[in-house]
Parts: sequence; C-alpha cells; structure tokens
Amino acid sequence: MQTDIKAYKHILVVVESNEDHTIPLARASRLCRVLSARMTLFISYHRVMTGKHRDKMQDDLYAIVEQKNNAVHETLTKWEASDYLNNTIMSWQSKPSEAIAKILENCDYDLVLKAPYLQSEFKQLFRSGLDQYFVSECPLPLWLVKPRIWDDALEVLCCVDMSDDDLNNHLLNQKILAVSDKLAGALEAELHVVDCFYGEVGSMRIDFNGSKGFKRQASVKDEHAEKLKLYINEFALSDDVLHFVEGIPDEALANTAAEINAEVAVIGNNEDTNYFDKIFGDTAVELAKAMPCDLLVVKPD
Repeated sequence: MQTDIKAYKHILVVVESNEDHTIPLARASRLCRVLSARMTLFISYHRVMTGKHRDKMQDDLYAIVEQKNNAVHETLTKWEASDYLNNTIMSWQSKPSEAIAKILENCDYDLVLKAPYLQSEFKQLFRSGLDQYFVSECPLPLWLVKPRIWDDALEVLCCVDMSDDDLNNHLLNQKILAVSDKLAGALEAELHVVDCFYGEVGSMRIDFNGSKGFKRQASVKDEHAEKLKLYINEFALSDDVLHFVEGIPDEALANTAAEINAEVAVIGNNEDTNYFDKIFGDTAVELAKAMPCDLLVVKPD
C-alpha cells in the first residue's frame, strides 16, 4: 500500500546565537538542493540574554544581531546557497520551544532541522532539555544534525518496529518506510532497513502435535522477518540491506548505523504519554543522543 508523504519544501533551521551555525546550514543547504526546498533560519538569543553570559554581552544588541546575520549570509554565499534562504527570525524574549510553538501555528514549515542541544552529563540523566520538546512534542518531523562529513556513497537507515502489532505502530512503520525510501531516492543513497528485537536470535522450540508430528517453531528473528516482508514488498529490497538486531534499541540501532556507516537514520516517535518517559526520556530521545549519524524523527499523522 502506497503511503502519501508530504514533501519537505520549507525547512525551519534552529540555532542558538552562541552556536556554530555552519553544520546545520550545510545540511539544510544540501537538503534544499536535492528536495527543491527553501529554509527559514531561527536564531535564539534567549540563553545569552537571560543566562550567566548576559554581563559579557555587548551593549549594542543591533550590532550582535547584525554580526550573526552577516556571518550566516557569508556562509551561504560561499556555498552558493543564498537563494535557499527564505527568511531569518531573531528571537530573545521567549524560550526557543515556546517561540517556535507560536511560529508553527501560522507558518507552512514541513521540517525542523537543528543540531543536538548540548547539556551537562548530570542534566542528561533526568531531562533532555530542548531536544525533549522537538522529539516528543513538536508536531513536525525533526532532523538532528551530527557533526560529521558525509561520504560520496550515502546510506539511509530505516528503523522500524515489528514487535508492536498496534494499528498506530503499523501506520507509523509504513510512514517511516515511505519517508526513508523517498529520502534515499532524493539523496541517491542506498536504503537499509533495521528491526530491533528482544530474545535469542538462535532460539528454537520443537513442538509435537498428535496429528502433524514434530513442527519447528519460528525463532523471534524469523517472526520479525515474516512481519517485515509484509511491509517491504513494494520497495524491492535485497536481503543484504535488511538487518535484524537483538538488544536495546538505544544501543542496537546506533551500532547498526555505525556498522553500515549510515549518513542518516529514520525513526518514528508516537505521542509521549508515559509518565516515566516524560521524566527520563523516551527511546527516540535516547536515540537522539546515541546515534552516530544524523537522525530524522518522523511523527504520526
């Protein structure tokens, strides 16, 4: 069944004033080029205006903004990507999550792109800061940019979940596959699919039935492989790009991305309703930290 996927035509690139903007802009420029898209740059000055660095700031706010604006335009001009910039939004009165939530109410953005939020290791034990909002609460898909240079031969890693037969998870799996396939086509990349499961890969049980005799029960891995076949029939994928890995998703998916040297991994994130997830962070938030490559978080419709 074909899944209708909305094209990413307007990308909101989020950076903080004291953050290196080159990595998010580089990725956004490349996506704009291959997707025929445009970008709007959102720059937040809230942390430096209200935090411990406030006393060290210049008195002339206009000069600070102008300096950042010129640096952005110089970077885009050097990459011949100036035409992709639709607008620049400067924000300092509200927290980035609050400001962006208001912006999204009246604008036509299709994708949010940013670098992971930097936090102390102690704070990461409890909450994931700004990324918690973008991964779990922001309605738009999120592209998290990691600081690495892409190879000439690109790989897109599609991460699906065959362990949950819930209808919402089924629809999300379909969407993840469709988005991954479309992205791989636009980037001229090879598409890989990974499914993570719990249980011994080699487990096997032999049951005896009075009328049919002995029968081999499928292993956990075989059960996942059978389920995945129902999803990938329309994508014509070879067995060597299908990966079934045992373990905790935070570790197993990140290890798979590293093994195939993926440039971007695509995962899904349903609405976060679990109390403990809200405190300690859900799987998608943990993967945002663990993935060695870029991460595209797809949201349910």
